[in-house]
Amino acid sequence: RASNYELHHLHSDSLLSTVLQSGLSAIKTHQCYSSEKSGDCPVCNEPLNSLATPLPFSHCTQSRLICRISGQPMNEHNAPMMLPNGNVYGETALTEMMATHGIVTCPKTNEKFWLDQAQKVYVM
Repeated sequence: RASNYELHHLHSDSLLSTVLQSGLSAIKTHQCYSSEKSGDCPVCNEPLNSLATPLPFSHCTQSRLICRISGQPMNEHNAPMMLPNGNVYGETALTEMMATHGIVTCPKTNEKFWLDQAQKVYVM
């Protein structure tokens, strides 16, 4: 069988395995193996986390800030805002939370703040 693969320049791995590994290595980051895993990331969740262990980490030359509350990108239309506890969320999500509940509650620490306590973050 190995001779047949070698003769016809075929791989012993299945095409599904090759494509899956390619996709996982494209989105694998160091955060996937830290204590703060994302629930939306396929690599952060088992069993794909163990499949991606031997694969290289992705190389990202441009990063994007994503709000953990709304899932929307933080940019000039949704400015990143830092709460006094150091956590950063999108201005739109904090404004909606303030309008709904009358106060901003950090989803990570459950601390409560006023919206005017948040500071705009500038990223260069």
